[in-house]
Amino acid sequence: MWVIAMRLKEQKVEAIQNDDLLGTSRVEEDYDTAQYKANSRYKVLVVDDERGILDSLEVILKRGGFRFKGFSEPSDALKELENDDSYNILVTDYFMEPIHGDELIEKIRVFNKKIHILLLTGYKDQAPAIETLKRLNIQGYCEKSNNFDQLLLWLYSAVKVLEQNKDIYKLMEKAMNQNEIISELNKSLENSYSSIIESLRLAVDAKDEYTKGHSDRVSYYAFKIGQAMKLTVEELEILTVGGYFHDIGKIGIKDQIITKETRLTDEEFAEIKRHPLKGFGILESNNMFKKILPLIKYHHEKLDGTGYPEGLKDDEIPFLVRIISVADSFDAMMSKRSYRDELGIEKAVSELRKCSGTQFDPKIVEEFIKLIAEKWTEINEEVEEIDRKLANI
Repeated sequence: MWVIAMRLKEQKVEAIQNDDLLGTSRVEEDYDTAQYKANSRYKVLVVDDERGILDSLEVILKRGGFRFKGFSEPSDALKELENDDSYNILVTDYFMEPIHGDELIEKIRVFNKKIHILLLTGYKDQAPAIETLKRLNIQGYCEKSNNFDQLLLWLYSAVKVLEQNKDIYKLMEKAMNQNEIISELNKSLENSYSSIIESLRLAVDAKDEYTKGHSDRVSYYAFKIGQAMKLTVEELEILTVGGYFHDIGKIGIKDQIITKETRLTDEEFAEIKRHPLKGFGILESNNMFKKILPLIKYHHEKLDGTGYPEGLKDDEIPFLVRIISVADSFDAMMSKRSYRDELGIEKAVSELRKCSGTQFDPKIVEEFIKLIAEKWTEINEEVEEIDRKLANI
Protein backbone atom coordinates (compact mmCIF):
# COMPACT_ATOMS: atom_id res chain seq x y z
CA MET A 1 0.00 0.00 0.00
CA TRP A 2 2.75 2.46 0.95
CA VAL A 3 4.80 1.74 -2.17
CA ILE A 4 1.76 2.38 -4.36
CA ALA A 5 1.03 5.60 -2.47
CA MET A 6 4.58 6.89 -2.84
CA ARG A 7 4.65 6.05 -6.56
CA LEU A 8 1.37 7.86 -7.07
CA LYS A 9 2.85 10.88 -5.23
CA GLU A 10 5.86 10.81 -7.58
CA GLN A 11 3.58 10.67 -10.63
CA LYS A 12 1.58 13.62 -9.29
CA VAL A 13 4.75 15.68 -8.78
CA GLU A 14 5.95 14.83 -12.30
CA ALA A 15 2.59 15.83 -13.79
CA ILE A 16 2.72 19.21 -12.04
CA GLN A 17 6.31 19.82 -13.11
CA ASN A 18 5.64 18.97 -16.77
CA ASP A 19 2.35 20.83 -17.18
CA ASP A 20 3.61 23.97 -18.93
CA LEU A 21 0.11 25.01 -19.95
CA LEU A 22 -1.19 25.42 -16.41
CA GLY A 23 1.99 26.89 -15.00
CA THR A 24 3.51 26.36 -11.57
CA SER A 25 2.10 29.52 -10.01
CA ARG A 26 -1.49 28.55 -10.85
CA VAL A 27 -1.07 25.09 -9.31
CA GLU A 28 0.38 26.60 -6.15
CA GLU A 29 -2.41 29.16 -6.00
CA ASP A 30 -5.09 26.46 -6.36
CA TYR A 31 -3.45 24.38 -3.64
CA ASP A 32 -3.17 27.34 -1.25
CA THR A 33 -6.81 28.30 -1.85
CA ALA A 34 -8.01 24.75 -1.21
CA GLN A 35 -5.90 24.50 1.96
CA TYR A 36 -7.21 27.87 3.23
CA LYS A 37 -10.81 26.78 2.63
CA ALA A 38 -10.21 23.50 4.43
CA ASN A 39 -8.53 25.27 7.38
CA SER A 40 -11.40 27.75 7.70
CA ARG A 41 -13.73 24.93 8.70
CA TYR A 42 -11.80 24.26 11.91
CA LYS A 43 -11.54 26.00 15.27
CA VAL A 44 -8.19 25.98 17.04
CA LEU A 45 -7.78 26.73 20.73
CA VAL A 46 -4.23 27.60 21.85
CA VAL A 47 -3.01 27.62 25.46
CA ASP A 48 0.37 29.17 26.31
CA ASP A 49 1.43 31.24 29.30
CA GLU A 50 3.70 33.34 27.03
CA ARG A 51 1.63 36.14 25.56
CA GLY A 52 4.10 36.63 22.72
CA ILE A 53 3.62 33.04 21.54
CA LEU A 54 -0.16 33.49 21.54
CA ASP A 55 0.10 36.73 19.55
CA SER A 56 2.40 35.14 16.98
CA LEU A 57 0.23 32.07 16.57
CA GLU A 58 -2.90 34.18 16.25
CA VAL A 59 -1.40 36.01 13.28
CA ILE A 60 -0.03 32.85 11.63
CA LEU A 61 -3.12 30.67 12.11
CA LYS A 62 -5.63 33.32 11.09
CA ARG A 63 -3.53 34.04 8.01
CA GLY A 64 -3.76 30.32 7.24
CA GLY A 65 -7.54 30.40 7.51
CA PHE A 66 -8.03 28.82 10.94
CA ARG A 67 -10.55 30.18 13.45
CA PHE A 68 -8.36 30.97 16.46
CA LYS A 69 -8.81 31.61 20.15
CA GLY A 70 -5.96 31.84 22.64
CA PHE A 71 -5.68 31.64 26.42
CA SER A 72 -2.74 32.35 28.72
CA GLU A 73 -4.50 30.78 31.72
CA PRO A 74 -5.05 26.99 31.51
CA SER A 75 -8.11 27.21 33.78
CA ASP A 76 -9.79 29.65 31.38
CA ALA A 77 -9.08 27.33 28.46
CA LEU A 78 -10.58 24.42 30.39
CA LYS A 79 -13.79 26.39 31.04
CA GLU A 80 -13.98 27.41 27.39
CA LEU A 81 -13.84 23.80 26.22
CA GLU A 82 -16.37 22.72 28.85
CA ASN A 83 -18.83 25.34 27.56
CA ASP A 84 -18.08 25.05 23.84
CA ASP A 85 -17.59 21.64 22.23
CA SER A 86 -17.15 23.04 18.70
CA TYR A 87 -13.33 23.26 18.89
CA ASN A 88 -11.57 20.76 16.65
CA ILE A 89 -7.90 21.24 17.58
CA LEU A 90 -6.09 22.07 20.82
CA VAL A 91 -2.49 23.34 20.85
CA THR A 92 -1.12 23.61 24.38
CA ASP A 93 2.20 24.40 25.99
CA TYR A 94 3.73 21.61 28.08
CA PHE A 95 5.25 23.55 30.98
CA MET A 96 2.79 26.12 32.36
CA GLU A 97 1.63 27.46 35.71
CA PRO A 98 -0.37 26.62 37.73
CA ILE A 99 -0.84 23.30 35.85
CA HIS A 100 1.25 21.67 33.12
CA GLY A 101 -0.09 20.83 29.68
CA ASP A 102 -0.41 17.09 30.36
CA GLU A 103 -2.48 17.81 33.49
CA LEU A 104 -4.72 20.13 31.49
CA ILE A 105 -5.18 17.48 28.79
CA GLU A 106 -6.02 14.85 31.39
CA LYS A 107 -8.87 17.07 32.64
CA ILE A 108 -10.06 17.74 29.08
CA ARG A 109 -10.09 14.06 28.15
CA VAL A 110 -12.67 13.44 30.89
CA PHE A 111 -15.33 15.19 28.82
CA ASN A 112 -13.81 15.51 25.33
CA LYS A 113 -12.34 12.43 23.66
CA LYS A 114 -12.35 13.67 20.07
CA ILE A 115 -10.43 16.95 20.00
CA HIS A 116 -7.05 16.69 18.22
CA ILE A 117 -4.22 17.73 20.53
CA LEU A 118 -0.69 19.00 19.89
CA LEU A 119 1.69 19.43 22.82
CA LEU A 120 4.31 22.20 22.55
CA THR A 121 7.41 22.72 24.64
CA GLY A 122 10.37 25.05 24.70
CA TYR A 123 12.34 22.68 26.96
CA LYS A 124 14.11 20.50 24.44
CA ASP A 125 15.60 18.14 27.03
CA GLN A 126 12.28 17.35 28.71
CA ALA A 127 10.12 15.70 26.06
CA PRO A 128 6.95 13.91 27.21
CA ALA A 129 7.17 10.14 27.42
CA ILE A 130 5.60 8.16 24.60
CA GLU A 131 3.43 6.46 27.25
CA THR A 132 2.01 9.89 28.16
CA LEU A 133 1.18 10.66 24.54
CA LYS A 134 -0.60 7.33 24.18
CA ARG A 135 -2.45 7.45 27.51
CA LEU A 136 -3.87 10.92 26.86
CA ASN A 137 -4.47 10.27 23.16
CA ILE A 138 -2.23 13.20 22.18
CA GLN A 139 -1.88 13.23 18.40
CA GLY A 140 1.36 15.18 18.20
CA TYR A 141 4.35 16.70 19.98
CA CYS A 142 6.42 19.61 18.70
CA GLU A 143 9.33 21.69 19.99
CA LYS A 144 9.06 25.47 19.93
CA SER A 145 11.46 27.22 17.59
CA ASN A 146 11.99 30.55 15.87
CA ASN A 147 9.59 29.49 13.12
CA PHE A 148 6.44 27.42 13.21
CA ASP A 149 7.03 25.14 10.19
CA GLN A 150 6.66 21.88 12.11
CA LEU A 151 3.58 23.18 13.91
CA LEU A 152 1.94 24.21 10.63
CA LEU A 153 2.88 20.86 9.07
CA TRP A 154 1.13 19.09 11.93
CA LEU A 155 -1.94 21.35 11.69
CA TYR A 156 -2.29 20.72 7.95
CA SER A 157 -2.02 17.00 8.62
CA ALA A 158 -4.65 17.27 11.37
CA VAL A 159 -7.02 19.01 8.94
CA LYS A 160 -6.57 16.13 6.48
CA VAL A 161 -7.34 13.62 9.20
CA LEU A 162 -10.41 15.53 10.37
CA GLU A 163 -11.66 15.81 6.79
CA GLN A 164 -11.21 12.07 6.34
CA ASN A 165 -12.95 11.41 9.64
CA LYS A 166 -16.02 13.23 8.33
CA ASP A 167 -16.18 10.67 5.55
CA ILE A 168 -15.72 7.91 8.10
CA TYR A 169 -18.67 9.12 10.18
CA LYS A 170 -20.83 9.30 7.06
CA LEU A 171 -19.92 5.72 6.23
CA MET A 172 -20.67 4.64 9.78
CA GLU A 173 -24.21 6.00 9.48
CA LYS A 174 -24.75 3.88 6.37
CA ALA A 175 -22.83 0.83 7.55
CA MET A 176 -25.68 -1.43 8.67
CA ASN A 177 -23.08 -4.16 9.21
CA GLN A 178 -22.37 -4.39 5.47
CA ASN A 179 -18.93 -5.93 4.99
CA GLU A 180 -18.08 -3.76 1.99
CA ILE A 181 -18.68 -0.52 3.88
CA ILE A 182 -16.81 -1.78 6.93
CA SER A 183 -13.85 -2.49 4.65
CA GLU A 184 -13.99 1.10 3.37
CA LEU A 185 -14.03 2.35 6.96
CA ASN A 186 -10.88 0.43 7.77
CA LYS A 187 -9.15 1.85 4.71
CA SER A 188 -10.15 5.39 5.68
CA LEU A 189 -8.84 4.89 9.21
CA GLU A 190 -5.55 3.52 7.86
CA ASN A 191 -5.25 6.48 5.51
CA SER A 192 -5.87 8.88 8.40
CA TYR A 193 -3.13 7.28 10.47
CA SER A 194 -0.82 7.08 7.45
CA SER A 195 -1.23 10.81 6.78
CA ILE A 196 -0.01 11.62 10.29
CA ILE A 197 2.96 9.24 10.06
CA GLU A 198 3.91 10.55 6.60
CA SER A 199 3.91 14.09 7.95
CA LEU A 200 6.09 12.98 10.86
CA ARG A 201 8.50 11.32 8.45
CA LEU A 202 8.82 14.51 6.41
CA ALA A 203 9.22 16.49 9.63
CA VAL A 204 12.22 14.29 10.52
CA ASP A 205 13.89 15.26 7.23
CA ALA A 206 13.01 18.91 7.84
CA LYS A 207 14.86 18.94 11.16
CA ASP A 208 18.23 18.95 9.38
CA GLU A 209 18.94 20.21 5.85
CA TYR A 210 21.88 17.82 5.59
CA THR A 211 19.72 14.70 6.02
CA LYS A 212 16.85 15.76 3.76
CA GLY A 213 15.93 12.87 1.49
CA HIS A 214 17.97 10.35 3.51
CA SER A 215 15.03 8.04 4.22
CA ASP A 216 13.89 8.01 0.58
CA ARG A 217 17.40 7.20 -0.63
CA VAL A 218 17.81 4.43 1.96
CA SER A 219 14.50 3.00 0.78
CA TYR A 220 15.75 3.11 -2.82
CA TYR A 221 19.14 1.49 -2.08
CA ALA A 222 17.50 -1.24 0.01
CA PHE A 223 15.03 -1.97 -2.80
CA LYS A 224 17.87 -2.25 -5.36
CA ILE A 225 19.82 -4.61 -3.10
CA GLY A 226 16.70 -6.72 -2.58
CA GLN A 227 16.10 -6.87 -6.34
CA ALA A 228 19.68 -7.99 -6.94
CA MET A 229 19.26 -10.72 -4.31
CA LYS A 230 16.00 -11.84 -5.98
CA LEU A 231 13.77 -11.26 -2.95
CA THR A 232 9.99 -11.73 -3.12
CA VAL A 233 7.57 -8.90 -3.89
CA GLU A 234 6.46 -8.87 -0.25
CA GLU A 235 10.05 -8.62 0.99
CA LEU A 236 10.76 -5.77 -1.43
CA GLU A 237 7.64 -4.00 -0.13
CA ILE A 238 8.83 -4.35 3.47
CA LEU A 239 12.30 -3.03 2.55
CA THR A 240 10.84 -0.04 0.71
CA VAL A 241 8.48 0.98 3.50
CA GLY A 242 11.04 0.18 6.19
CA GLY A 243 13.52 2.45 4.46
CA TYR A 244 11.06 5.32 4.41
CA PHE A 245 10.39 5.07 8.15
CA HIS A 246 13.59 3.64 9.67
CA ASP A 247 14.50 7.00 11.28
CA ILE A 248 10.97 8.06 12.33
CA GLY A 249 12.12 7.99 15.98
CA LYS A 250 14.32 11.04 15.36
CA ILE A 251 11.18 13.17 15.56
CA GLY A 252 11.64 12.82 19.32
CA ILE A 253 15.34 13.81 19.34
CA LYS A 254 16.29 17.42 20.11
CA ASP A 255 17.18 19.56 17.08
CA GLN A 256 20.35 20.82 18.73
CA ILE A 257 21.70 17.25 18.85
CA ILE A 258 20.73 16.29 15.29
CA THR A 259 22.23 19.47 13.79
CA LYS A 260 25.29 19.71 16.05
CA GLU A 261 28.45 20.41 14.03
CA THR A 262 30.94 19.21 16.64
CA ARG A 263 31.49 15.87 18.34
CA LEU A 264 28.55 14.66 20.43
CA THR A 265 28.98 14.26 24.18
CA ASP A 266 28.33 10.84 25.72
CA GLU A 267 24.93 12.04 26.91
CA GLU A 268 24.01 13.38 23.45
CA PHE A 269 25.09 10.17 21.74
CA ALA A 270 23.06 8.17 24.26
CA GLU A 271 20.04 10.29 23.27
CA ILE A 272 20.65 9.67 19.55
CA LYS A 273 20.84 5.93 20.26
CA ARG A 274 17.29 6.02 21.59
CA HIS A 275 15.73 6.83 18.19
CA PRO A 276 15.19 3.18 17.10
CA LEU A 277 13.15 2.50 20.25
CA LYS A 278 11.32 5.82 19.92
CA GLY A 279 10.40 4.93 16.34
CA PHE A 280 9.27 1.47 17.41
CA GLY A 281 7.08 3.06 20.07
CA ILE A 282 5.48 5.45 17.58
CA LEU A 283 4.47 2.71 15.12
CA GLU A 284 3.91 -0.40 17.22
CA SER A 285 0.29 0.35 18.11
CA ASN A 286 -0.88 0.14 14.48
CA ASN A 287 -1.04 -3.31 12.92
CA MET A 288 -0.38 -1.99 9.41
CA PHE A 289 3.27 -1.33 10.37
CA LYS A 290 3.82 -4.70 12.06
CA LYS A 291 6.11 -6.13 9.37
CA ILE A 292 8.49 -3.15 9.30
CA LEU A 293 8.91 -2.83 13.08
CA PRO A 294 12.11 -4.97 13.17
CA LEU A 295 13.66 -2.64 10.55
CA ILE A 296 12.82 0.37 12.73
CA LYS A 297 14.08 -1.16 15.95
CA TYR A 298 17.22 -2.99 14.85
CA HIS A 299 18.74 -1.03 11.94
CA HIS A 300 21.73 -0.03 14.11
CA GLU A 301 22.56 -3.55 15.27
CA LYS A 302 25.92 -4.99 14.11
CA LEU A 303 26.97 -8.54 13.30
CA ASP A 304 29.64 -8.53 16.03
CA GLY A 305 27.11 -7.58 18.74
CA THR A 306 28.39 -4.02 19.33
CA GLY A 307 25.30 -2.32 17.91
CA TYR A 308 22.18 -1.02 19.66
CA PRO A 309 19.60 -1.13 21.17
CA GLU A 310 19.91 -4.84 22.08
CA GLY A 311 23.40 -5.87 20.93
CA LEU A 312 22.12 -8.61 18.61
CA LYS A 313 24.64 -10.81 16.80
CA ASP A 314 24.82 -12.54 13.42
CA ASP A 315 21.56 -14.32 12.54
CA GLU A 316 19.82 -12.79 15.55
CA ILE A 317 19.53 -9.75 13.31
CA PRO A 318 16.71 -10.30 10.76
CA PHE A 319 17.92 -10.58 7.16
CA LEU A 320 15.93 -7.58 5.88
CA VAL A 321 17.30 -5.47 8.74
CA ARG A 322 20.84 -6.34 7.59
CA ILE A 323 19.98 -4.98 4.12
CA ILE A 324 18.60 -1.73 5.57
CA SER A 325 21.76 -1.34 7.67
CA VAL A 326 23.98 -1.46 4.58
CA ALA A 327 21.75 0.95 2.66
CA ASP A 328 21.54 3.33 5.66
CA SER A 329 25.31 3.45 6.21
CA PHE A 330 26.08 3.82 2.50
CA ASP A 331 23.77 6.82 2.11
CA ALA A 332 25.19 8.39 5.28
CA MET A 333 28.70 8.10 3.83
CA MET A 334 27.57 9.47 0.46
CA SER A 335 25.84 12.49 2.03
CA LYS A 336 27.20 15.78 3.33
CA ARG A 337 26.61 16.22 7.04
CA SER A 338 26.93 19.23 9.33
CA TYR A 339 30.21 17.85 10.72
CA ARG A 340 31.84 16.53 7.49
CA ASP A 341 31.69 16.42 3.68
CA GLU A 342 30.45 13.39 1.75
CA LEU A 343 33.05 10.61 1.46
CA GLY A 344 32.56 9.84 -2.22
CA ILE A 345 31.84 6.50 -3.90
CA GLU A 346 35.35 5.01 -3.67
CA LYS A 347 35.73 5.75 0.05
CA ALA A 348 32.18 4.57 0.78
CA VAL A 349 32.77 1.25 -0.99
CA SER A 350 36.08 0.89 0.83
CA GLU A 351 34.35 1.40 4.19
CA LEU A 352 31.69 -1.19 3.33
CA ARG A 353 34.46 -3.72 2.60
CA LYS A 354 36.31 -2.74 5.77
CA CYS A 355 33.25 -3.33 7.96
CA SER A 356 32.07 -6.46 6.15
CA GLY A 357 31.78 -9.32 8.64
CA THR A 358 31.87 -7.11 11.72
CA GLN A 359 29.18 -4.49 11.13
CA PHE A 360 27.63 -5.73 7.88
CA ASP A 361 26.55 -9.05 6.38
CA PRO A 362 29.35 -10.01 3.91
CA LYS A 363 26.92 -11.47 1.35
CA ILE A 364 24.88 -8.26 1.26
CA VAL A 365 28.00 -6.08 1.00
CA GLU A 366 29.33 -8.24 -1.84
CA GLU A 367 26.03 -8.04 -3.72
CA PHE A 368 25.78 -4.26 -3.25
CA ILE A 369 29.36 -3.58 -4.33
CA LYS A 370 28.81 -5.75 -7.43
CA LEU A 371 25.64 -3.75 -8.19
CA ILE A 372 27.53 -0.46 -7.78
CA ALA A 373 30.34 -1.64 -10.07
CA GLU A 374 27.89 -2.61 -12.81
CA LYS A 375 25.22 0.09 -12.58
CA TRP A 376 26.51 3.05 -10.56
CA THR A 377 25.85 5.63 -13.29
CA GLU A 378 22.22 4.52 -13.58
CA ILE A 379 21.78 4.30 -9.79
CA ASN A 380 23.33 7.73 -9.20
CA GLU A 381 21.06 9.32 -11.82
CA GLU A 382 17.99 7.79 -10.17
CA VAL A 383 19.10 9.02 -6.73
CA GLU A 384 19.58 12.54 -8.12
CA GLU A 385 16.05 12.35 -9.55
CA ILE A 386 14.70 11.38 -6.11
CA ASP A 387 16.39 14.44 -4.62
CA ARG A 388 14.97 16.72 -7.33
CA LYS A 389 11.44 15.48 -6.71
CA LEU A 390 11.76 15.90 -2.94
CA ALA A 391 12.96 19.47 -3.43
CA ASN A 392 9.57 20.28 -4.96
CA ILE A 393 7.42 18.71 -2.21
